[in-house]
Amino acid sequence: MRQVRVAVVDDQPLFVSGMQMLIESQPDLQFAGSAGTGRGGVDLVAREAPDVVLMDIRMPVMDGIEATRLIVASGSATRVIVLTTFQRDEAVFRAIRTGASGFITKDATPEFILAAIGTVHAGQSVLAPAATFDLVKRYATPRVDAGRPLEVAIAALTPREREIFLLVARGLSNAEIASAAFVSEATSKTHIRSILSKLGLQSRIQVVVFAYENGLLEY
Repeated sequence: MRQVRVAVVDDQPLFVSGMQMLIESQPDLQFAGSAGTGRGGVDLVAREAPDVVLMDIRMPVMDGIEATRLIVASGSATRVIVLTTFQRDEAVFRAIRTGASGFITKDATPEFILAAIGTVHAGQSVLAPAATFDLVKRYATPRVDAGRPLEVAIAALTPREREIFLLVARGLSNAEIASAAFVSEATSKTHIRSILSKLGLQSRIQVVVFAYENGLLEY
């Protein structure tokens, strides 16, 4: 089995060392390097193409939000998990809106961090639905024309994809979506990949934000 390559971008050497030790303790993970600034993180991703990067939000030279934006804009397949001290932080929401696949707090347990890496690498998001909706309600801004017909906002989607879109937007897991839509998990994942591609979104969390900002769902 191919190892999942994980990079760490943080300006605290002690934290980076701890993450490196944790990553290297796992047979299915490989440490792909580190950087101490957002700019360095962007360069690291371009050079090493890790599968997952743990990205601190607040760093010198360039913060993690801008670094995430540049990584996503580059078309990189690297998935970003942002690191934060506070869960209810506008910076976290901005990073998610930019394309991060979720966030973890720096005081998370090693087991949770490892689970988060695996979850994101598998194409899911690290953020409980309740926490997602809380961030969206606090910081998202509905469009002036929010409430426009569903067909306009997600016109590119097939009827089946629209059904899956709404299930994702409600925070359902792959298993729950498969059960609700009467399809296999593999089929639901295929639909979700197509939805993200057609709407120009990077993660399931962005589906939640998109739905709220376009008046498609209320949280």
